[in-house]
Amino acid sequence: MHNSDYMTDLSALQVFKSANIIVTKLLKVRPSERVLLVADTKTDMSMLTALAAESSAAGAEYLITVMPCREKIGAEPQTALPESIRKILDDFQVVVGLNATSGAPSYDSKVAQLLHTKKIRYMSMVLRSIDNWTGGAATANYEEVYSTALRLARVFQGKEIKVTTLAGTDLTASIEGRRAIVEAGVASEAGQSAAFSDGEVSLSTIEGTARGIAIIDGPISYLGLPREPIKVEVEKGRVVNISGGREAAILSEWLVRVENFDNFAEIGIGVNPEARRNGDWQEEKKGLGTAHFALGDNIYYYGKVSSPIHLDMVLYNPTVTIDGNLIAKDGKLHIPNT
Repeated sequence: MHNSDYMTDLSALQVFKSANIIVTKLLKVRPSERVLLVADTKTDMSMLTALAAESSAAGAEYLITVMPCREKIGAEPQTALPESIRKILDDFQVVVGLNATSGAPSYDSKVAQLLHTKKIRYMSMVLRSIDNWTGGAATANYEEVYSTALRLARVFQGKEIKVTTLAGTDLTASIEGRRAIVEAGVASEAGQSAAFSDGEVSLSTIEGTARGIAIIDGPISYLGLPREPIKVEVEKGRVVNISGGREAAILSEWLVRVENFDNFAEIGIGVNPEARRNGDWQEEKKGLGTAHFALGDNIYYYGKVSSPIHLDMVLYNPTVTIDGNLIAKDGKLHIPNT
């Protein structure tokens, strides 16, 4: 056997192993349930077919829908499904998004509404590669990741959150009344959502309250790792200026072109100890003790602002406090053991 054949076989084995874990352990798909798999034309079909096979083996019915790619930021919506797919969402108990070019299934307003009313459970696998689905964070013990996330969620609430970094981040926002969302792989009951790979607890900030400076030194959705840190200035919950090189110029252009992209949407903390620092924002934002901010749409996070885009930005080594209580520092979580 040639080495390339061996690697191909190994990759296929890893895909089916991940698919089995997702369907049987994380989603716990039951016999006679209906599973909707949403993809686009650039989705890696090996994972799509593996999830379909595992769903069938569990006794469920599945439907695969393939929508067009959406790669033109500002010209095509990144957070909305085609109406033809939105119309059939009510017919399914389980929805899995695997789009390679947009976050459409994950941030669609109807998906959020069905989740919030406990009509479906959802697994986000959007904007990810096979490597993200099979290595690093994907190999974690998800019982432990989920347990850590639940512990963090119990203290990830209060009136005011503050995030600082040695790189210069100093940002404060109100979170009073906002619900922490646990995304830690497990979505076995209606109303639960998760991702794969996974491991974070996040929430939206109260609109109009975020203020300060964020220095983004980690990877960014759609753009990757910036060549130099990016400075994001926020006033009254809106981004007022972005500076710092090529990526900053692109983001500044999107501020002008994309409706509500300037909205400060989310703060999240990673809880997965197996996540790698590899330049992939979907991997790095799940890393234990990392933080990420998001701009744009916050409907999924129980917010009030709709936008054609939801964009995550990773910060390294944050110090996070809520109402003065330390939550995370130096890559470690500071939460009670009970």
